[in-house]
Amino acid sequence: MDKKIARAKGLQARALLSLKERNQKSHVVSQEVISRIHAGMVIGCYVSIKDELNTSEILKYCFANNITVCVPKVVENTLQFYQIKSNHDLVPAPFGLLEPNVTEMIPVQKIDMMIVPLSSYDSKNHRTGYGKGYYDSVLLNCRNRIGVAFQEQEVDQIDVESHDITLDEIISA
Repeated sequence: MDKKIARAKGLQARALLSLKERNQKSHVVSQEVISRIHAGMVIGCYVSIKDELNTSEILKYCFANNITVCVPKVVENTLQFYQIKSNHDLVPAPFGLLEPNVTEMIPVQKIDMMIVPLSSYDSKNHRTGYGKGYYDSVLLNCRNRIGVAFQEQEVDQIDVESHDITLDEIISA
């Protein structure tokens, strides 16, 4: 399936979920992700907005358990990750995003688990993002790339290109 079509289908399916369904499914996925986090790990995680799978439970767990957590910020058309210690380290950014307002950048090679947003996915762990390609360049240098999603975002197949990076796993509910 063409990536634009897959992206549109995934986003539409996600938008049709009720707030209650999104919250329940986000909790299930978050608990599965949290079960894989261990002391000493460095976690890369997006800060969810709108109807994305909510990552706040994962972030709170990391803060409460002194797990190093880094969140993305676009700097000169490149996705970079900065360590945050609480939600107070986040500020409003363009497109309704929250981004880090801190200066400690963590190289992606030091991130032990990268939790990746997506708009759609298939059974072969291919994903579509939002069409800007920011994560593809980052994922090339990451290990333990985990997509998180709602089951409703799964599509039959996504046509991939040479620059697309397959995730190691997708956790959905």
